[in-house]
Amino acid sequence: MGMYFWGSLRQELLSQFDYLSVDDFLSTEFFKYKGYWYAVTDFIRVIAAPHEHLYGWDGYVSDSYFSGVVMKYCYDGTVIVGRYCS
Repeated sequence: MGMYFWGSLRQELLSQFDYLSVDDFLSTEFFKYKGYWYAVTDFIRVIAAPHEHLYGWDGYVSDSYFSGVVMKYCYDGTVIVGRYCS
């Protein structure tokens, strides 16, 4: 279920996510939020304590000790993205 990118967008993503192998890159989904690209594989799944404040979201990625980005998959293949602060 990968996305294939051509041209400058592909090069931009390859340079930003250079830690991904070619196979991982081709099988990863990406989305852009507030001008920044995110790889779904970088998100940590929300399961239980100590993350009760993130209940209802599918995953999160921290950008500081107190804040980060949350995401939720929708049935139509889109994602809902937001920010959290503790």
